[in-house]
Amino acid sequence: MAASKGRSGVAVLFQGVGFLFAALLVLHLLFILTGIASEGELAGSVAQAAEPLALFFPGLLSVDFPVLQVLLDYGLAACFWVLVGGLLGRVFG
Repeated sequence: MAASKGRSGVAVLFQGVGFLFAALLVLHLLFILTGIASEGELAGSVAQAAEPLALFFPGLLSVDFPVLQVLLDYGLAACFWVLVGGLLGRVFG
């Protein structure tokens, strides 16, 4: 019988924070693409939280299509945070 490997609380914390950062970026991305970004306080709060989390990704790759540019800017940043959270979770797990 194989023993089940438990995850440490630190590993779960790193993975959770990485997922939360990525979720904020994806939510901001959706707000921009649907045009909700200029309306309401929720969209403003999400934008304010997402901008620093995007790090250096906005403008890293240039394309002529605005929708694709937004997808690349915030999509790559979201993938980065999921990857970093997963890697740190594995290291400390």
